[in-house]
Amino acid sequence: MNCRFLTALCALLLLIPGRAHAANRESAVSPALVGTVRDTTGVPLPLVQVIVAEVGRTTTTDAEGRFVLRGLPSGTYHVTTLLIGYRPGHAVVRVPESGPDVAVSIVMIGSTLRLQTVSVTAASSSGEASGVTQATSELSGKHLQRSLGASLAQTLSAEPGMAMRYNGPAATMPVIRGLSGDRILVLQDGARSGDLASSAPDHSTSVDPLSAQRIEVVRGPASLMHGNSALGGVVNVISNDIPTDVPSRVTGSVTTQVESVNPGGAFNAGAVHPVSDKIVLNFRAGARHTDAVRVGGGGTLDGTSNRSANVTAGLGFVNDDAQGGLAFKAFDFNYGLPAEPGSDESGIRIDGRRYQATAKLASNTGRHAVSQLRFEGSAQDYAHQEIEPDGAIGTSFTLRTQTASLTAPTHFGRMTGLLGAQALLRQYAAEGEEALTPAANAGSFGAFIFQELGLGAGHADNAGHSDEGARVQFGARFDTYRISSKAGDEKFGAARTLVFRSVSGSVGVSAPLAEHVTLSGSVARAFRAPTVEELFSHAVHAATGSYELGNADLDVERSVGFDAVLRVGGASLSGQVSGYLNRVEGYIAPDVTSDTTVEGETMPLARYGQRDATLRGIEAQGEAKLGPRFVLGVVGDVTRGQFTDGGPLPFMPAGRLGASLRWDSGRFNAGGEARHVFAQRDATGGQDVETGAYTLLNVSAGWSLTMGGRIHQLTLRGDNLGDVKFYDATSRIKSYAANPGRNLSLVYRVMF
Repeated sequence: MNCRFLTALCALLLLIPGRAHAANRESAVSPALVGTVRDTTGVPLPLVQVIVAEVGRTTTTDAEGRFVLRGLPSGTYHVTTLLIGYRPGHAVVRVPESGPDVAVSIVMIGSTLRLQTVSVTAASSSGEASGVTQATSELSGKHLQRSLGASLAQTLSAEPGMAMRYNGPAATMPVIRGLSGDRILVLQDGARSGDLASSAPDHSTSVDPLSAQRIEVVRGPASLMHGNSALGGVVNVISNDIPTDVPSRVTGSVTTQVESVNPGGAFNAGAVHPVSDKIVLNFRAGARHTDAVRVGGGGTLDGTSNRSANVTAGLGFVNDDAQGGLAFKAFDFNYGLPAEPGSDESGIRIDGRRYQATAKLASNTGRHAVSQLRFEGSAQDYAHQEIEPDGAIGTSFTLRTQTASLTAPTHFGRMTGLLGAQALLRQYAAEGEEALTPAANAGSFGAFIFQELGLGAGHADNAGHSDEGARVQFGARFDTYRISSKAGDEKFGAARTLVFRSVSGSVGVSAPLAEHVTLSGSVARAFRAPTVEELFSHAVHAATGSYELGNADLDVERSVGFDAVLRVGGASLSGQVSGYLNRVEGYIAPDVTSDTTVEGETMPLARYGQRDATLRGIEAQGEAKLGPRFVLGVVGDVTRGQFTDGGPLPFMPAGRLGASLRWDSGRFNAGGEARHVFAQRDATGGQDVETGAYTLLNVSAGWSLTMGGRIHQLTLRGDNLGDVKFYDATSRIKSYAANPGRNLSLVYRVMF
């Protein structure tokens, strides 16, 4: 861990609240927001998650359905409430500069439909999904419980527009609209996960899905808010490791999971403990241990056992002028990689860890135009070793990452938005005879502005949902990115420093067509700087089975993406349909033009180059009530990726179409799904081979009960009941290994 950077984070966190308090002690303290949440019969609802997206604050109702949020700067806020078995509740409240506490009452209506809720990851000042001009997904409550898999990518892989880069059960990463790796940004509580999952298909994402309270996905270019590596989209795992409010009592959850296809189990437990009326502690720990994965049609992928453990400790403080805190995380992992039969790489294991320290601070300014200043910073220390079958260490990797950001919400007349600046530093090194690249340091700085303008008066429905009419969203961003390789092994040549600069921007419009129906459209310009592997590689890459040559003359990838989204969110019908077109100038990909011989073995020679490319597709997901208990669901997507001068992009997902039927009484639910995946004939060769069509049958049953101030959830799921032997188009091992076979999964969660 970078000790000087961490010390600076802690000092800043301790210093600024005192200065903020001194600056604001002459000004009036804004009233507290005091609320109650009830069902339609007037019964108070405990354990409701209350979210104020504009300031990133979250709290939970007590046994009487009450909540209190103090220290909100004066302004207008969208309050969202989430509880299993209910439609999201909404209220728009105005907190004045002074006066009595502001009271709000929210009524939640029972619902068996999956409904889009708040989105804090997308560039929407209110956080309401209906106001986001890009396609989004959100997993929480029952749907998250039904989707939980052994990895983050597996948990998300059934969402429209999403797939999984698969190299065994542990080495996975999300695929969004055909893009993965360094083109997808994975966050946890808004902070980049400082691991190497994006650098190679045999590296894993060091985030366990059991730690998630919610998972949010932004599909499509998201460079405006997040900078480099968000060309294809963003995944944000929300764990609330730094508490943003002090609850009236101890709250938390315990989750356990077992699966037959990955024999073994996992657990995660955490608690939030109020120390005083201003200080709160959070502690969470989890572990996962599984044996080799079983594939469809019988057999196992030998050597793919997986174990991991994680622990988090967080501290938060809340007073009238500032809120913030610290969190420390540790993630330890060891997993095996599948290998082609007869390969010398059989039996390789990856052993590593990631440490992270995060600091957050929000300081109220007492001014309406810029009501708050928010600082976030993190320091991460990641390392892993690739261990050969004989126990020798083949390659050792280290990555140290430091991030810092300063943002400010703005209010100018009818416009609201954000101003921000972000910095990222990375120190990377690979050592060993099989090192693919030289060591390299990288740094980036970006500044952005995002604004939203309401164009008309809206209305509120009987659930408290506020529709503010048509909205226009626009923004711009400037980034500079610098990467410097270090001298070392002579095969990598002399040290070099490269600098890339880019401008991003977006414009979007969201307009209500009718009650509960919204049409949105956007155009966004995004970028991605080339990675150290793409610039400086000069070695055999076992994960791709080729000799890779980098290209230091590469430029940034620049894309222009067009999105259109139709959302429906009524009491009996809910869904989202989106279409997109993404034109990428200078798409970076290895070009296999010939073979080479290394130590007597012939293998492909892959040189990195750039060609223009286009990705287009359609995504749809919806649910409709059939009477008081039955819910019919449909889902489908298709993605096409082509180089402009001809030929498909590698590892494009196959088209999918599925239907489901669920019986849901609120407390109990049971149902089944059939999902057909079409053949993928657009393949580039090598490991990217054609895949055939297949159909999967899945079932699930769930039970939810509130008792003694606790919510109990039990979910039993059966996947691939026919034990179909199939090969997924986005799998990196599809040329020799099938995907997982029949699986029975049991998940139990209790929230208190």
